[in-house]
Amino acid sequence: MDQQLHELNILIIEDNPADQFLLQENLEATQLKIEKIVIASTLAQGIDFLQQHTCSLIFLDFYLPDSSGLNSFIELNKVNPKVPMIILSGLEETGAAMKAISLGAQDFLSKREYTVESLEKAVRYSIERKRNLQLIEENNERYDIISKATNDVIWDWNLATGKVTWRGQGLVNYLPPGMLEENMPDDFWVNGLHPEERKKTTAKLRKAIFKNDGSSWGADNRFLRSDGSYAYVNTRGYVMMNAEGKPMRMIGCMQDITDRKTAEIEAHQSKLAADEARKTQEQFLANMSHEIRTPMNGVIGMTQLLAGTSLTAEQKEYVETIRDSADNLMVIINDILDLTKIAAGKITIDQTDYVFGDIIKNSIQINRFKATEKGLNLRSAIDPRIHRVLAGDPFRLNQILVNLVGNAIKFTEAGDVSVTVHLLEESRENVHLQFIVKDTGIGIEPDKLDTVFERFTQASSATTRKYGGTGLGLTITRQLIELQGGSIHVTSKPGHGSTFTFYLTIKKGCLSTAETSALSLPTNTQTLEGVRILLVEDNLVNQKVAVKILSLQGADVTIANHGLEAIELLPGGEFDVVLMDIQMPELDGYETTKYIRKKMQGPFTSIPIIAMTASALISEKDKCLIAGMDDYITKPFQAKALFEKIRNQLTVAAAR
Repeated sequence: MDQQLHELNILIIEDNPADQFLLQENLEATQLKIEKIVIASTLAQGIDFLQQHTCSLIFLDFYLPDSSGLNSFIELNKVNPKVPMIILSGLEETGAAMKAISLGAQDFLSKREYTVESLEKAVRYSIERKRNLQLIEENNERYDIISKATNDVIWDWNLATGKVTWRGQGLVNYLPPGMLEENMPDDFWVNGLHPEERKKTTAKLRKAIFKNDGSSWGADNRFLRSDGSYAYVNTRGYVMMNAEGKPMRMIGCMQDITDRKTAEIEAHQSKLAADEARKTQEQFLANMSHEIRTPMNGVIGMTQLLAGTSLTAEQKEYVETIRDSADNLMVIINDILDLTKIAAGKITIDQTDYVFGDIIKNSIQINRFKATEKGLNLRSAIDPRIHRVLAGDPFRLNQILVNLVGNAIKFTEAGDVSVTVHLLEESRENVHLQFIVKDTGIGIEPDKLDTVFERFTQASSATTRKYGGTGLGLTITRQLIELQGGSIHVTSKPGHGSTFTFYLTIKKGCLSTAETSALSLPTNTQTLEGVRILLVEDNLVNQKVAVKILSLQGADVTIANHGLEAIELLPGGEFDVVLMDIQMPELDGYETTKYIRKKMQGPFTSIPIIAMTASALISEKDKCLIAGMDDYITKPFQAKALFEKIRNQLTVAAAR
């Protein structure tokens, strides 16, 4: 039984002793748990008791010596409006009793006309009704508080009758001019939905209601404001079921999310703009790479060919100057492309076994000529305790060291440049190493130390003018180190040199000591004697470079100026391999390769095709392989690397 029907304290305000006795006797005969019954003969006595004691229920006679009619009810209700009241009246006073009920009384009884059963029923009904009314009032107060705090609109939908009750301070934003809250039509919400979203939103709502599982439902949509504009709102509701599991009621709220939605739309538009800008940037870099690398391929290629001829000492000096200038330009180009690839998340760190000492030796050897040319002492020292074979990305480690050593040589006019590697810690699987690149160069001002790793930044404009460079080398170096979980910092004193220190944790490898380093150059010295090559290239200078380099190896080279010409030449000639440029007029390298692989007939449809592209973007290689090419080489290329790729493809083709 409900706690409120236990231990009832009942106040009877009745001046007739007979009616007092009859009512008390009948109450005691019910199944109600009554703790106390108090009788007052006047309204004043009743008010006095009510002011000093708690009371579960009041029986109120309509005619008392000191009050009569509705006035008695009104005065008692002022003292404690939470106590339920039952009006005691004669038959002729029914109308007045009903009036009292409309003002807040719970029930009325005709004197001497009730039974024990009807009396008990009236008591239970009055207490339950008063409690429910209080709960409703409390809920309404909560709704009002929530509405004021959040500006939300709260709705209560009776699914049986279709009646919708709306509450909330935010309603004023959506009511049509002149419409009052109490006059809102039941289809107000449906009509307020944006026409483009109305059908879809209401369909989802109906589906949630008739799932018959007490589902919650929510949707974001546009809703009509009072001023004729549309707000973005989030509408949520919860379906309440009856004892038979049928949906009977749905309660929910509607929240204005215009600010949030506007921010989301702006963020989405900003993302689209950023994606478009990134695509534009990538396309620009691809075009720039092609436009710069194509003539550079001619410059470097012709320089290589010229260096192989008989030259005077003066001519050799000129050739060396051209080669050094071309190499410097390629460093700048590669720095820009590497930085872009890192920013786009397209740089991956490989896991390869390699001989650690070979990497250090290689980074020194690459920079040896420049150091010797400047009269610098270039040396290295490796902690003998370091595991001989490590597992990681030898090419990225080599790039880091070459950058740091090359940078040290660039800014050092006299003295030493050294590379030292210490073993700091060793476990069963890893070694934690400290790399130190130290020079006796110009040094860095203290206020510039924090910026040397920022892109496009050098110590001063005078440094840029004197030593050149993009200011990207150290940025790329730091990012490559951080991609491998390491860190780098610099200490320096102007005029006394700089020390760059970085840390890496590298896995131990298991490469056989008989195997060569991952950076070793190919040792295959076979020529290309008798190899028939179809060169598909539209640039005249690159044609000359490739034909000369390949011819010196004994290859037989046929030129196609574009893709359509290549398609015409293939059926009429017996070629062993195709070198395919990418960007060409008439038909580019991608479409030409797809056509050869999918639409042509004959054995040459499986001929090895090696892409020769001036783009160094990683995505370019993927596109080449997807188009059906077998390998990829970037211009400007080293002759040995091209020969090796050709020989590899010939070996693969012969094994098919």
